[in-house]
Amino acid sequence: MASTTTSTVDPNGEPTSILGSTLGPTDDVHHVASLRIRGALCAVTAPEHARQLEELLAQGYTEVRVDLEGLLLCTSDGLDLWDEVQHRLDPLDGHLTLSGASGVVRRVLQVVTDSPMHFCPTVVAAA
Repeated sequence: MASTTTSTVDPNGEPTSILGSTLGPTDDVHHVASLRIRGALCAVTAPEHARQLEELLAQGYTEVRVDLEGLLLCTSDGLDLWDEVQHRLDPLDGHLTLSGASGVVRRVLQVVTDSPMHFCPTVVAAA
């Protein structure tokens, strides 16, 4: 599993992680890839996630499952990313499944998304 961490500083000047992601198991036969995201998905972190997701799509994965259980913040940059990935998967009959979102992130996803992405309340339901 590959992991990525992006750091910044907190208000006290201490280093802190604002992004953590881990590429989970992949199934090359069924073209399924899993990614776990934690922290914040915003203007600072979205490009790194876009790069990771682009790599998965370039490798032929058409079922992309993203575990959002540790995601604390998702701005419009994150929503744009999800929308772009789903639009890239549409011609391939692929799907983006977002699971495990809680609190504000879950509410934002429910209110603003208008695409065929799959939302699952838990990671287990997404499997």
